[in-house]
Amino acid sequence: MVGGGLAVAACCALLSLSTTSGGPAAGHAVPGAVVVGAASAGLADARMSPAEPVRLKTVRYRGYAFRVPASWPVVDDRSGSRGCVRFDQHAVYLGAVSGDEFCPSWLLGTTESILIQPGPAHVIRRSLENPVARQITVRAPGITVFATFDTDPTVIYQILASASLPAPVVAVASPSQPVGGGGPSARAHLDGAATMTGQVRSRVPRRRHPMAAPALPNIVASFHGLGFDACTAPSRSTMNAWRQHSPYQAIGIYVGGADRACAQPNLTQSWVRTQAAAGWHFIPLYAGPQAAFGELHAAARQGKAAAQDAAVQMHALGFGRRTPVYYDMEAFGPKVRASALRFLSAWTVELHRLGYLSGIYSSSDSGIAALSWEFSRKKYAMPNIVYDALWNGRATTRDRNLRSGQWHHRRIHQFSGNVTQRFGGRTINIDQDFLDVHIRPRRTTAQATSAVTLPDGSVDLFYRARAGQLWFDRYVPKVGWAKARQTSAVASSIPSVVWTGGSVDVFYKDRAGHLRIATFSPGGRMTAHGTLSGMGIIGSAPRAVAQPDGTIDVFWRGSADDHLWHGQYLPGSGWNGPQGLGGALASGPSPVVSLPGATTVFWEGADKALWWVHRGLLGRWSAPRSLGMGPLGGPPQATAQEDGGIQVYWHGSGNSKVWEGFYRPGSGWRGPRDLGGEVQSVPWPATADGTVRVLWQGSRHKLDYLRHRLGQGWNSVGWQGPFPAGVGWLGSAPFASVGSPTSSLAVFWLGRQGRLWTASVTGAGWSKATKLAG
Repeated sequence: MVGGGLAVAACCALLSLSTTSGGPAAGHAVPGAVVVGAASAGLADARMSPAEPVRLKTVRYRGYAFRVPASWPVVDDRSGSRGCVRFDQHAVYLGAVSGDEFCPSWLLGTTESILIQPGPAHVIRRSLENPVARQITVRAPGITVFATFDTDPTVIYQILASASLPAPVVAVASPSQPVGGGGPSARAHLDGAATMTGQVRSRVPRRRHPMAAPALPNIVASFHGLGFDACTAPSRSTMNAWRQHSPYQAIGIYVGGADRACAQPNLTQSWVRTQAAAGWHFIPLYAGPQAAFGELHAAARQGKAAAQDAAVQMHALGFGRRTPVYYDMEAFGPKVRASALRFLSAWTVELHRLGYLSGIYSSSDSGIAALSWEFSRKKYAMPNIVYDALWNGRATTRDRNLRSGQWHHRRIHQFSGNVTQRFGGRTINIDQDFLDVHIRPRRTTAQATSAVTLPDGSVDLFYRARAGQLWFDRYVPKVGWAKARQTSAVASSIPSVVWTGGSVDVFYKDRAGHLRIATFSPGGRMTAHGTLSGMGIIGSAPRAVAQPDGTIDVFWRGSADDHLWHGQYLPGSGWNGPQGLGGALASGPSPVVSLPGATTVFWEGADKALWWVHRGLLGRWSAPRSLGMGPLGGPPQATAQEDGGIQVYWHGSGNSKVWEGFYRPGSGWRGPRDLGGEVQSVPWPATADGTVRVLWQGSRHKLDYLRHRLGQGWNSVGWQGPFPAGVGWLGSAPFASVGSPTSSLAVFWLGRQGRLWTASVTGAGWSKATKLAG
């Protein structure tokens, strides 16, 4: 990446182009041992006239003989050199690429170049061409090949043919479906049900049942502070060293693009997840056609195609929807300004259709100034975030070319470039960045519940009435509760409801013991329902939570065993499961989503202790573990906070107290501690109105509760209560609607004669109780 204003960027871009004429890669020696001979033939260099013959030489590697232009250097990386494998110049690279290449940060642009590495001994020969990214990949017994080209892949075709490798098949990037529409559709739910695998046939859970990890939440790209970008993703050991010793906490990575100049041996989904789990934040970059290089010949069509390819690469690396991906558009002159803006506008429109946020990197005096000028003119679609190259050495996001109110908290400033720094004994050539990027995750249901509070403040309530019929009621702010409606569903368990960002999904156990799902649009219209029969016979009521990307996780206790079982819905992939997670459950599970991407499930163990399993950003479930808290007198219930904090509550064993265990990021688990009270039911915690409240049926059938304001430090002094709610007589444990931590709290309970009642609370004030249906 180059930057620092129009003059500097244009200079560096010309320098990058001038390197395409050939010559050894920086930092490499050219070993002659791999060059077996040279001859004259009709193989044409793409930089020359096709009719002009060039001299060829033979390069042998792992039993293959490649005929390549004699002018191309042959670079043998089998020695483990840290030299840079770069595709902006003609070269043949042999051997596995070093995990710690030392590449200049400013490299950009590609020409005809080829990397040949070891591969599996037994594979089917396959050759694919991505014309948008101008890349060709080949797999054959013993080798893998990665090649780039500028405008004409003919030279690469002929090199591959000379080694008897198959001709490339063109494979254009085509994202399977737009993912930005909110939540998974009802149709996707039922289609996915047909693809589920596995049945509960054994008392031993299949802990290694294949199940894809949910996408990374978009908060991995949200950060305020120092970052850096480099031409190639560093090794894991280098990232660890810089995490511990450098001032940086964000990194720019090149996820793809036709002008991505450096090899990326480290950049895999596993690498991305590992760095996210370690606390790194990301600036995903895509280096496609450049206006300054004269590569925009059909700007709108090319911008759309680049966005589609970028979405495919982002998905492959595990980045979830509403994550920004930044187009690297280097400095350009006034003659190509209009085509550059058409390209970038098409990039933004298509990314939005595919569910990602649009970012644009450019120099302050060209691309950023042009976007700022067009900000309010409505002619071009504007990016969500701008990445401003202005090498003034100031770690702020101020720039005279950006006016106040433009991209507020949506800016990155590249304030210095081509800097070599060393931390923890590891050296990288970098550009330095300052980020002010605030991205909030989509609100979904983070705690198992039977009622959900939607972003507009409305509440959708589902409950099981006489004969097991599933009923629905809805609250609308300033209107009140509607008349309850009976649905066509019949449930043999309490329903578990999630808001996915686009639909409301209700899970329950049917009379045959199968897991059922009913999907509703906001407002209560059922759009689909069906049986997830592949999950087998479930033992307990299902408990569901949803991630911001639309992933749904459903948990239950087994029917033929006492293990924890798991089913998962992934947007675009459908349902998978059941997956056995182990454990010995003496209660139903209580799942919560704390930080987006982190799911934790609690239960009362057979030993009456509090047990849990956890899945974080790495996407793998932990083994069941006891927290050493107890004994429990009943099922635990959990709630969680946006900062990663988790609180779990239960009825004491042999006493009537509320007990708590809590987790604070950086501090670990604390507890158990006695919060008092006289509890006659399972305590129900919920987070709303900036407060955690624990509600229960107290003595004399009254609703009692404790409250703790968030931000006051998680200590016993912060708790207030117990208090009586003063809302009437309870004939059951209460439960609450789950929504945003800033929403008000709706509480429900069964009153006399089994009728359902509700009241809401804000601060310390309770509304008058309202009777719902019988």
